[in-house]
Amino acid sequence: MQDCYIVDAANSPWKRSASEGVAFACQVLLSGEDGGPEALRFRFDDCPSVYAHMHLTAQFQLLLNGTMDFPRGVKHLEALSIHYTDHNMPYGPFAVAGGHEMLVLHPKAGGIISMANLDARRQINLRGRIFASLAGEAEWRPMPGADHSMYKLLMPPDYGPAAVVVRAPAQAALGMPAPEFGRYEVVLEGSVIIDGREIGPPGFRYCRSQAAAAPLVTGSRGASVAFLTFDRDALEGGITSGVLAAEAAEAMARAI
Repeated sequence: MQDCYIVDAANSPWKRSASEGVAFACQVLLSGEDGGPEALRFRFDDCPSVYAHMHLTAQFQLLLNGTMDFPRGVKHLEALSIHYTDHNMPYGPFAVAGGHEMLVLHPKAGGIISMANLDARRQINLRGRIFASLAGEAEWRPMPGADHSMYKLLMPPDYGPAAVVVRAPAQAALGMPAPEFGRYEVVLEGSVIIDGREIGPPGFRYCRSQAAAAPLVTGSRGASVAFLTFDRDALEGGITSGVLAAEAAEAMARAI
């Protein structure tokens, strides 16, 4: 496993597929095969009910386009939005529409398990957290010490996992604290320069380290970047030994 991964989504092939009758297109941006992060980009066809399921690791979903509707009016999400779950935390079914597109971001390979699986139900994380928010409902705030830069908090500051969107002009250095449990830094608009490479939407960097990563530097048109940071729950779960883990890994492999 590396400390840092840089992904230009423009260079990854798309694949059409289906899972439990739900059709979609997918890019595998990071596979997790080396023990590191797993990142997928999905475009679901309009669907009134994507089946209830869970992943065996913590997860951020970043809704880039379209809508997602969770059951019984719990939450209606429009781009830009985030949805977070701890490991083994079920969610859904949910509806997707309007040219749906999202990133599914894991700190490690997490597989997928339908909640129709009775063994999976016995391994639900009963203390697990689930959270969703719309960027449009958060207000822009001035970035302390950075002229013309703004930020939005998408999760409460004391929640544990963190999500913030930063908007900055050209040639701004965007630094964050050390990503001890892992952090995705996703370009939403404009571009950033990372290790001499210019990355546009929805490319990203993933880092996990005891030391702070080198700041992202915004490109000539500035940039908006989502910083999605895991907490200690990222150490839990994952594709380990056991029947459930094997089924979760096989189900994901069939889907993508």
